Amino acid sequence: MTLDLRSAATDYLVDRRARGWRLADHDYLITGFLDGLEARGLTKITITDALAFAQEPAETTLCWQARRLTVIRHLAAHIHTLDPAAADLIPPHLITGKVTRRIPYLYSNEQVAQLMSMTSILRPPLMAASMHTLIGLLAATGLRSGEAVALDVDDLDIDEGVLAVTGKYGKQRTIPLHRTTVEALSAYLGVRATKSGPIGPLLIGCKGGRLNANLARQAFRVLVDTCQLSARPGGSVPRLHDFRHTFAVDSLIDALRQGTDVDARIAVLVSYLGHVEPANTYWYLTASPELMAMVSERMAAYQGRWS
Repeated sequence: MTLDLRSAATDYLVDRRARGWRLADHDYLITGFLDGLEARGLTKITITDALAFAQEPAETTLCWQARRLTVIRHLAAHIHTLDPAAADLIPPHLITGKVTRRIPYLYSNEQVAQLMSMTSILRPPLMAASMHTLIGLLAATGLRSGEAVALDVDDLDIDEGVLAVTGKYGKQRTIPLHRTTVEALSAYLGVRATKSGPIGPLLIGCKGGRLNANLARQAFRVLVDTCQLSARPGGSVPRLHDFRHTFAVDSLIDALRQGTDVDARIAVLVSYLGHVEPANTYWYLTASPELMAMVSERMAAYQGRWS
């Protein structure tokens, strides 16, 4: 009896999600792949068919093709355990696509202050207050901009000075706030309460609803242009997300200057920033020329002791 590939795929997705995997793009990719097999009257997953699917359409990047093949490779491995005749085992690395990280824009303290001051040009005044608070919050905490705009008033505990944050994949974390950040948020709550009441979204837009992330990015673009912050060589234009990069890099620079164990600081940042993989935090060691120089000096000194 031939194994029903669609039923097996459904069971596979249910099983993996029950173990905590989100698999956001798996449904439509697997459905598309199985639709293609069915249209050609095929009932077996082969390496050839998996590769052909991964490379469609031809103009897509190698990174995306590798992603598509990985989804089908894992499915094929699952089905192979049920019935070896229904799916070939697909070797890894048949398509390799390297993820290229964007070079971050690292803000100086003066630039952060300049951007926050320039929010006064925004209209209406409520938008100015919300953008002023958003920029300050991102700079002080390293939150993702999407995490910040998703916050509700109830997520902020003024008395304890902490913020409950829901990050990627629904991961929840509690982060401490500096006294000055708590004071700034308290002042903003007084402003927003006149437009939106004591509950609801923490950061609000012009009409009292939740601050729209796209509108916030547009407003920030106006501030960047007004402050004449241009892209640095090899990098991109300043973004809201770059406050997160700046926070992480500054934290690691402080650790090196203080002689703190960098691995220990990174372990703290992994949890604080809500990273899924520690490698995402170690990447910051290469994000700043100053940080790279300090790491190189540490390595040279270490090697010198053993030479």
